[in-house]
Amino acid sequence: MASQWIDERDIHFLLHEVFNIGDLLGKPPFEDHDEDMVNMVLAEAAKLTENEIAPTYPDEVHGKPVEVKFENGKVTVPEAYHRLYRLYCEGGWLTTSESYEVGGQGLPQLVSAACANMFLSGNQAFMMYPGLTHGAARLMEDFFHHELRDIVLEKMYTGQWAGTMCLTEPGAGSDVGALKTTARRNDDGTYSITGTKCFISSGDHDLTENIIHPVLARIVGDPPGTKGISIFMVPKIRFNADGTLGEPNDVITGNIEHKMGIHGNATCTLNFGENGNCIGYLMGEERDGMKIMFHMMNEERQGVGMMGVALAGAAYQHALAYSKERLQGSDIMKTGDPNAPQVPIIQHPDVRRMLLRMKSITEGNRALAYYIYYCMDKTKAAATDDEHFKWNGLVDFLTPLVKAHCTDMGDVVTSLAIQTYGGYGYCKEYPVEQMARDNRINPIYEGTNGIQALDLLGRKLGAKKGMYFMNLLGETQAEVGKAKNNDNLKEEAAIVEGALNKCAEAAMAFSSLIKSNPFVPLLAASDFLNCLSEALIGWFHIWMANIATEKLASATVDSEKAFYTGKIESAKFYINRTTALVPSKLETLTKDEISAIRIPEEAFLV
Repeated sequence: MASQWIDERDIHFLLHEVFNIGDLLGKPPFEDHDEDMVNMVLAEAAKLTENEIAPTYPDEVHGKPVEVKFENGKVTVPEAYHRLYRLYCEGGWLTTSESYEVGGQGLPQLVSAACANMFLSGNQAFMMYPGLTHGAARLMEDFFHHELRDIVLEKMYTGQWAGTMCLTEPGAGSDVGALKTTARRNDDGTYSITGTKCFISSGDHDLTENIIHPVLARIVGDPPGTKGISIFMVPKIRFNADGTLGEPNDVITGNIEHKMGIHGNATCTLNFGENGNCIGYLMGEERDGMKIMFHMMNEERQGVGMMGVALAGAAYQHALAYSKERLQGSDIMKTGDPNAPQVPIIQHPDVRRMLLRMKSITEGNRALAYYIYYCMDKTKAAATDDEHFKWNGLVDFLTPLVKAHCTDMGDVVTSLAIQTYGGYGYCKEYPVEQMARDNRINPIYEGTNGIQALDLLGRKLGAKKGMYFMNLLGETQAEVGKAKNNDNLKEEAAIVEGALNKCAEAAMAFSSLIKSNPFVPLLAASDFLNCLSEALIGWFHIWMANIATEKLASATVDSEKAFYTGKIESAKFYINRTTALVPSKLETLTKDEISAIRIPEEAFLV
């Protein structure tokens, strides 16, 4: 029976047939691994998702755990999370792609991404605890140059201690430079931290004995704005050089948020130094806080994009299964026949439209999200400086697209899943309404999608004189060219090529407009990001359809024939109904249309 949580076949298709992970294996830095090892890891990840993670997904109707609790200053997570966290850590999932030096397994990032895709499909709220721990540990590994570093890494990478990311403040959300948290130098080289951070995911809980907080703060006397910000390692509980715990570090949880979704994750307000007794340790150099934090922020943004992919995939899998079982109405060709039997709703054209839209979006976005991890692995394996520059630049360029577009489309797909269920989809008896509520945070946190669009427009398009963007466009040419020689795909190839060319033209137009009429590109930024994403996903669909065409010709097993046929039809559907619209949308975006700026504020009240 097919899984209602993950699509293992598509995950294997991407790793082995699209991105050819075998080409990376068996040579540095992945010389100790082969495809059998990768398949074993994927199988274990699927088993953990199906048997352990997914069963903890919130279900209020059947009495499964939903909320974290905050009582007497203590945060407790759903009881089922304790066993799950232990299994996760004991399985070594925190360090799948980390180096042997820190106890990792050294597997490609692409493998870790595929595992994360499965785990997040089962329960995003739970996965945020180890996810943030991993990101904070990576930050400590790279930037915490202190005698306590080794014990911090040992405790965090084994999951004995957890981690967070502390940026946001009540009066300084996206405007990080307006933070008020301060750090005062102490004679022993430590710093006294004072301030409040809010919306801190996994900020406090009872899964671990200690929590390590990377905290942004301004050293007293340093300049205002982001240039004056430093970053500090602040433990919840102080500890000794051997890892034994000492006294509490004056990190007090003020409250937890009661949210629309991700109810199993503790989103906290944390008060540092409320009693004047919070000690922090400098990470990196003074006033390097933003530069350092962005290393973790970018990892989290890529991970949040995967959250959108995962929830969309799970919602589609559930809607597909339901559509095959739910009987309603008769075959459209027998309309008017009172004796016509009921048929599963998957046989109705509009339901099929919704299903194929969900399928094509999910598979295209999964390819986009996986590709950024593929680029990371190519960066690690690069033999020359030029190759390293190219692949690392693609990671940088694609990060805002993965974060923003994949989470925006998570909203679209989860909404379509609810629609497929009809009225039942709106009820808590089925999980798709919870998936929609869980995903809704993903376009917001780790930098809103509007900020991602401005990052793309203001920084990434022009980075290194546009080389990142040009390198990406260069990567699209081979598969588009191959499809142009295929009678079954040549029309779609032309559409993708035209959309990508129009994206390049629009980028040049925005570059000139940013000086003469900046409101045009600023208003267009979010739509442009989605247009570029839709053009690139058209390329991924062409890439996948090229492979499917070759494999279909030699396939002998019915299930494989159906899979490859589905890839081709999914590509055609997406490219003709989504990518094909990109040029006309871009034409509108580059026009001098700034009604949103001209309209007086009072008019919004009418």
